[in-house]
Amino acid sequence: MKKITFYLFALFAIVSISQITAQETITNKSVLEMQNLGFDDFMIIDKINTSDVKFDTSLSALGALKKKGVSSEVISLMMMKSRQNTQSKTGIYFQSKDDALELIQPSVFSGTSSNSVAQKLVSGFINSKVKATLPKTRSSNEIRNNRPEFTFVFDPSSAGADNMQNGQGGTEMIPNWWFRVASNPNEFVLIQLTVKEKKNLREVVIGKSSALTDSQGIDPKFALHFQIEEIEGNKFKVSPDYLEPGEYAFMYQGRVPAGRDNQSVFDFSIQ
Repeated sequence: MKKITFYLFALFAIVSISQITAQETITNKSVLEMQNLGFDDFMIIDKINTSDVKFDTSLSALGALKKKGVSSEVISLMMMKSRQNTQSKTGIYFQSKDDALELIQPSVFSGTSSNSVAQKLVSGFINSKVKATLPKTRSSNEIRNNRPEFTFVFDPSSAGADNMQNGQGGTEMIPNWWFRVASNPNEFVLIQLTVKEKKNLREVVIGKSSALTDSQGIDPKFALHFQIEEIEGNKFKVSPDYLEPGEYAFMYQGRVPAGRDNQSVFDFSIQ
């Protein structure tokens, strides 16, 4: 009976180890699985050093690891690897089904429209809204969680000359310039997009004008609230409040560098 139990345990351990080995990326969950299987610190450290990693090193996540017995040496290595991973990998990430972080590629507005003519015919005054539109009614970044968590990675150290690259027509800002100009998620706003099924698009109001005033950008009353937790100096965890199923986007609201326009958003869909 003892031999059977031993063999079953050994088989379970082999299968579990093979599953961890087959993972493309080592995460906090992977570290806890290895520890629960009896791996010592040397084995865990070796696995981290020889694998791609996506660690959550926020204070709350590190505290949870410490409470479950993960050593200071392993946690220190996780923090170091996480810092290395943030170099030049700027952007907004969301948690995928397999506990990995997926990058949200920016979507470009396909056009803008204004209802000033209609408003003038109705009221006799120009009181218009400027709307920007995105193609299709649903984002390709689907999240099945009403309380998603996002990771913002910035690299403000390259916001100057390093932020330019030579091209055939001179110099231009390198991709993801938002995260080299900005340094904090507070420079972005979270908005819900209005879905127009018949037109097969999503839209958002980006400006208003009247006979007396003219404003650009997202109206603060339509900005959705989110919590910010600093993970490291240039890496933040962003946690919005409960989000109903629908279409959403993060939009940059800070200073736009000369020669650039702000016609992109980081969109996602809550399913």
